[in-house]
Amino acid sequence: MSELKYDCELIQDLLPLYQDGVCSNSSRNVVEEHLQDCGSCREVAQKLKNCKVDEMLTREKETVLTAHEKKERRRTLTAGIVTAGILMIPVIVCLICNIAIGHGLDWFFIVLAAMLLTASLTVLPLLVQNRRWIWTIGGAVCSLLLLLLVCCIYSRGNWFGVAAVSSVLGISVFLAPYVICNIPLPKTLADKKGLLVMGWDTIWLYGLIGVCGAFVQGGGFYWRVSLLITTYCLWLPWFIFGICRYLKANTYVKAGLIVIAAGVFTAVTNSVIEAITGIPNGGNILEIELTSGYTSGNITGIMLAAFGALAVITGVGLVIAGLIRQKKNAEDEKK
Repeated sequence: MSELKYDCELIQDLLPLYQDGVCSNSSRNVVEEHLQDCGSCREVAQKLKNCKVDEMLTREKETVLTAHEKKERRRTLTAGIVTAGILMIPVIVCLICNIAIGHGLDWFFIVLAAMLLTASLTVLPLLVQNRRWIWTIGGAVCSLLLLLLVCCIYSRGNWFGVAAVSSVLGISVFLAPYVICNIPLPKTLADKKGLLVMGWDTIWLYGLIGVCGAFVQGGGFYWRVSLLITTYCLWLPWFIFGICRYLKANTYVKAGLIVIAAGVFTAVTNSVIEAITGIPNGGNILEIELTSGYTSGNITGIMLAAFGALAVITGVGLVIAGLIRQKKNAEDEKK
């Protein structure tokens, strides 16, 4: 093999310019002359050419995808506008009819609110690009509240507060976790999404108790009973949430504590409610009288006590098994 006239490093430095066609004629002649005699530089040139082809294909793919995305966006926007136009037809018809028969605009506002609710579920998802379902849920809730308000005003009722709060509470139970997990939050709240969901639902539950109390005449008994029973019933879900989210223990320990809590809750709930209301309801485990025979109250109380005892025993067994497993894992890690 004859000695190469030009150094390979020099040629390889010129290859990107040669491939792009921006080097001088003399440099191009030097590179081509060297490539005829040097196999390693030809291999480098071929790899560089393949990279250029890949880059070109990537750019073309991105261009095609961008064009397709714009086309789909225009098509979706057109569908949203057409759907909105169709939904406006009953609104316009109702407006004309209300004015023609001299009934004012009462039914018009009801139909308008109803169409807004429909539009929030059909048109809004077509028009919004980012966080589509978050905007859809928010729009649907606001439209539903507007519809309830218009109907309440038209019927001259005073039930809007109860209907609004109960609707928001019911929707929140199912959709609040999704919404809170998909909205931007401050850094201090980013790891407290579960706590936010539990707090949000609890606030709305107490809000429902509050608006219902507005309909109670002489509501001293109502407030005492409703607030105490609600607070008592809430300790179990909050306990389960705290155990699952914040207790640093294995699954067996967590499951055992939850089983114990659920068993105790089930066993004593009748007794707690009877103590709060002062109304005998049967099944009070504190008032079991075995000497009085098989009364319904005794049977229910015994069944609740047996269930609670079984749950506590099972839960204690799970906790012990979890602690043993946790200790064994710690010893294995030390080894």
